[in-house]
Amino acid sequence: MKISVITLGCPKNTVDSEYLSGQLFDKDVQFTEHVETADVVIINTCAFILPAREEAIETILETVALKNNGKVKRIYVTGCLPQRYQDELKAEIPEVDGFFQQKDFTEIGREINALLNKNTNAVSYNRKLETPAHYAYLKISEGCDNRCSYCTIPGIKGNFKSRPMGKLVAEANRLVDNGVRELILVAQDTTYYGWDKRDKQALKNLIGALAEINNLKWIRILYAHPAHLGDNVIQLFQEEEKLCRYIDMPIQHISDNVLRSMGRHVTGKEIQEKIDKLRSATSGIAIRTTLMVGYPGESKNDFLQLKNFVSQIQFERLGVFKFIAEENTPAAKMENQVGEDLKEDRREEIMEIQYKIAQEKSREFQGRTIPVLIDGRNEDKETFLGRSEWDSPQIDNLVYVKGDVQVGGFYQVTINQTDAYDLWAEKVAG
Repeated sequence: MKISVITLGCPKNTVDSEYLSGQLFDKDVQFTEHVETADVVIINTCAFILPAREEAIETILETVALKNNGKVKRIYVTGCLPQRYQDELKAEIPEVDGFFQQKDFTEIGREINALLNKNTNAVSYNRKLETPAHYAYLKISEGCDNRCSYCTIPGIKGNFKSRPMGKLVAEANRLVDNGVRELILVAQDTTYYGWDKRDKQALKNLIGALAEINNLKWIRILYAHPAHLGDNVIQLFQEEEKLCRYIDMPIQHISDNVLRSMGRHVTGKEIQEKIDKLRSATSGIAIRTTLMVGYPGESKNDFLQLKNFVSQIQFERLGVFKFIAEENTPAAKMENQVGEDLKEDRREEIMEIQYKIAQEKSREFQGRTIPVLIDGRNEDKETFLGRSEWDSPQIDNLVYVKGDVQVGGFYQVTINQTDAYDLWAEKVAG
């Protein structure tokens, strides 16, 4: 039987799909990326914002069309979309053979086993990676206790629940035994890890335990909330060699008026202090952030504060999203909604500032020799795609490497060309 698993959304969804594929792994199952050749298609959806829901529905309907043409026998849909709209989906798209919430992953396994005429309720905790074999995401929790006014996640995923450290370390060991060299910590709020159990040392202790794993080279933190980033974790960037000098810390805004309305539980001054501490703790750290423009009531002065802050702080990596009024969120019902054209203008203004910052920061690497991890081969067949410790996969910069290198290996390279978002390099001889 051929199975195709389509993953939509963020790295946290990727981990869920990998668990699901691990449960389905069997000598009688062949996984394929070519949906049109599959007997069974499983679609793991995202429903965080309207564009994600639209992508999910479009993907489902495209797969239904294949089924109607006799190219696919079974379709199963899981993830956030059925978590929010299961009854509506069943009524509107009856061609789908099953809609499953995330907690029902084992039910999909039972469905597949029934098709294979196998009678087993065994659950596998191994993962079939969708990433290259040398890096993997480690999801350290489920749900979210933050109640940001624009966000639907707590309603979909429930309250924050830390995964036990012992289970995470055991999973990390299995991944490293299978060739993983970089672990990327993900959650809705990684820096809240352990706080649900009143243990504010938990993230520090987890990173320390992961760092003891032989053959693991890099540990990376994504989705850090500035309100929960403690000094104990900040200090680790100086003390722990395996912890990449990189942090993804979405601040969303800097105006106290906007932050308060968003329910972010942090002030602009506190955000500034966290950034200052990070940069004081270790030289050369790359701070990635995400901003939201066009939030209801964002005034000219609020936006000016944000622009000035971006110019002043000079983030190493930065992305900007426009506010989307999500149904059943407090922000969607607020007065003073910002027009779409103004949202786009503000997004472009920030990105123009960031482009110049990125150019200057990239130029600082000219002539430097740095370590990179090789993720794959470029389409031109002449260069390899590498990443520095300051870059997370899929969202950050690339280093295009010439020389005799292997995918999954770490190499010293010398930078000989730069642009705003990428570097070019030669492998150091020897």
